[in-house]
Amino acid sequence: VYTYINDIIIASKNIEEYLKYVETVLNILDKVYIHISIEKFFVIYPSVRLLSYMVNSEEVAKTDDRIAIFKKLKFPNILKILE
Repeated sequence: VYTYINDIIIASKNIEEYLKYVETVLNILDKVYIHISIEKFFVIYPSVRLLSYMVNSEEVAKTDDRIAIFKKLKFPNILKILE
């Protein structure tokens, strides 16, 4: 179980373990009167984007979204257009 600011990420190697962790976390939150909005509750995702990483059961990979945006920009190659 990982937390970051207002996110809780639960990961495991199999579905049984995952469901056990989910139940444990929900029980702990309930005991301290913290309730989760159903609209923000996502369960059993095969991969998740966290900060600038894609996380799945196989790997943690850095995403280059910000770099990709700049690579797609078209810059003028004629000096006259820049003037």
